[in-house]
Amino acid sequence: MKIAIDIGHAHGTGASGNGAQEHAVCSKLAEALKKALESFKVDRFEVDIIDFPALSNGADLAAAAKAVNAGKYAACVSLHMDWSDDPDDHGAHVCYCSAAGKRLADEIALRLCPQMPGRAEKTVKRSGLYILRKTRPAAVLVECGFITNEGDTRWVIEHPDKVAMAIALGVSAGLNLNMSL
Repeated sequence: MKIAIDIGHAHGTGASGNGAQEHAVCSKLAEALKKALESFKVDRFEVDIIDFPALSNGADLAAAAKAVNAGKYAACVSLHMDWSDDPDDHGAHVCYCSAAGKRLADEIALRLCPQMPGRAEKTVKRSGLYILRKTRPAAVLVECGFITNEGDTRWVIEHPDKVAMAIALGVSAGLNLNMSL
């Protein structure tokens, strides 16, 4: 089964905080997620990382959606870190647009949000997010905490394998697969 991992923003176009830049953090997380998904022994995943680091934000979004739609993927996971003026804002959540995306979002949030608690809503329907609107396969946008919160940033940087495995297990469950390590 083919899965696309989208690094949500091109280099220099995403959020930054606590000495970290969103593209760099999500690039490392994407590698860990690819490794986690490919580690499942049953119903193996074929995983591609979609990244256009040199483009503008708008061009990156368009190129990512085009690549996902052309790749015959079962699902797309777009990785992000949120930003806030308030450094105390913290926690992960998962955005979706479609019913298939909601299943993925619910399953990912069930596993990821306990690692990174803080948000009242664990999943949020967002019809205005380009990557969710413009991709044909089930798609989710995973906000892996706030890059402006020191604890969230440190957790993702120091434990990318734990964050990735939570997302991978959610993808597996959201696609109604029975994966084993």
